[in-house]
Amino acid sequence: MEKKRKFADDLDQGETHPEEESGRDINQYDSLHDKWNDIQEAYLEKHLELETEDLVFEGGGFGGLLEKIAEIQGKTVKEVRTEIETW
Repeated sequence: MEKKRKFADDLDQGETHPEEESGRDINQYDSLHDKWNDIQEAYLEKHLELETEDLVFEGGGFGGLLEKIAEIQGKTVKEVRTEIETW
């Protein structure tokens, strides 16, 4: 059974990435933010309710962006985060 890799921005201070039992890299991204940078165009294509302007970072940083997307989509931040993680 594979363990789900945690992104760096999900880890508590001092916590490290769990070892992959299979020894293969199942995720090429070091952080959820890195993954977001790679998939945001495809995400916009799938979620037509979002505009490019909605994806601009404001005072809340990446967490604020997730909150904004969640609010527009009527989802929780956790749901949005999970969708990006599993993209």
